[in-house]
Amino acid sequence: MFKLSSEASLDGAITVENKFIVEYMPYADGDYVKVYLYGLSLAARKEDKDDSIERLARRLNLEIATVTAAIEYWSELGLMSRLGDDICYFSPRNARQKIKKYDVDKYSEFNRQAQLYIASRQIVPNEYNEYYALMEKFDLEWQAMVLIVKYCVDLKGDGVSCPYILAVARNLAQDGYRTADDVGERLDEFGVYYNDLLRVLGVMGGKRPDHESVELYKKWKMVYKFDAEVIYHVAETIKRGGAAALDVKLTAYKDAGLMTVEKIDNFEAERKALYKLAKDVNKALGIFYENVDPEIAMYIKPWLNLGFLPDSIVVAAEYCMKNDLKRLSDLDSVIRDFFEKGLTKKEQILQNINFENRFDENIEILQKKLNIKGAIKEVYRAYYANWSDKWKMPNELIAYAADKAQDKANAFAYMNALLSSWHAAGISTVEKARSAPPPAVAGTAAAPTGVVYEKYSEEFLNSLFTDVTED
Repeated sequence: MFKLSSEASLDGAITVENKFIVEYMPYADGDYVKVYLYGLSLAARKEDKDDSIERLARRLNLEIATVTAAIEYWSELGLMSRLGDDICYFSPRNARQKIKKYDVDKYSEFNRQAQLYIASRQIVPNEYNEYYALMEKFDLEWQAMVLIVKYCVDLKGDGVSCPYILAVARNLAQDGYRTADDVGERLDEFGVYYNDLLRVLGVMGGKRPDHESVELYKKWKMVYKFDAEVIYHVAETIKRGGAAALDVKLTAYKDAGLMTVEKIDNFEAERKALYKLAKDVNKALGIFYENVDPEIAMYIKPWLNLGFLPDSIVVAAEYCMKNDLKRLSDLDSVIRDFFEKGLTKKEQILQNINFENRFDENIEILQKKLNIKGAIKEVYRAYYANWSDKWKMPNELIAYAADKAQDKANAFAYMNALLSSWHAAGISTVEKARSAPPPAVAGTAAAPTGVVYEKYSEEFLNSLFTDVTED
């Protein structure tokens, strides 16, 4: 079972000490760090009866042998001890590393050459021990390790850190490069890309290439098959994030099949145009979305596929805003209505809007007289078009009907009832309307509840709804 020593637990709080992070974690294998941290959490769960090595291996998806090797590693450093099934954690502050002796004569030449390359500082015995341990663990030739040290110094300068050298050496060894010949060939291969990568990182404002960025560049060239100029061209668009950000972009382009500068530029131009259109539409509607990708997929692209140009979509959005239709779903309905009418160009839509709105000034005057606030409703436009275009009612007569409807709950409906009865009676002047009896076709007196009851002839209703549809 996993447990904590008294000095490893303070007031019941489990902490990962800074000394572990700075002095131990950088040198350790990633799986070993996972074992250490998860075991630490198990040690804190005193009531957990299943805190075994087997359970830890299952949770971390590791082999039991890897977990056992990790425990031995941390035990050698003095951070753990194992007695049977009990594994005890010790504070890094009080850790006593087990001294492991290495054949000094075996590594004397490595020591000499490594110190020649790392000339700016003295390599301490503990650092040498880390190199020895890694070489023996992976059966890495000391001559190969010297090549790795030289390579890292060439990349980072002679102040390169021990953890960085160990990381490069571990990666190469795990990939099967363990002899001087194999390591030398692999590092020469990296050198081929160094100058190209130096140019790429330079345009992004980066520093000198390191081993990781060289690995990435090799992937872009050998695996993704990008030309050097394509890589450089994409790098010019990266503002921050360096090689990692460039890798994300190139991977996305590779997955999308965009392998040339021309295809990439066309894709980016289209993407920027879509983003701009989405933001222009949202501005016209008076709405804001931080992420417009769903909007582009659900609305913008389908509208463009229907044959609408960006300027015609924006005009439709402005039309919706003026008519108090502020949702994307409202705009979608309007655009599809325009499409059904064959109106996809800006000029066609504006002409249709202007025709629909030709009576707006008159309707606004009526709304002010009737004390009706808000945007003009489509039904008001349909009413007015019917009065003016179909029934040929003069503006003076319409204004007189408004005077008569001022105290009515549903003023426009009452006006429509009046004008309908006058049209049926052949009345087309204010003088005749004044002397006409009250309309028989509309009982529109306000009920006590404020509800207006209206009755219309079947002929009138049929004509009105036909007119609304047509308009």
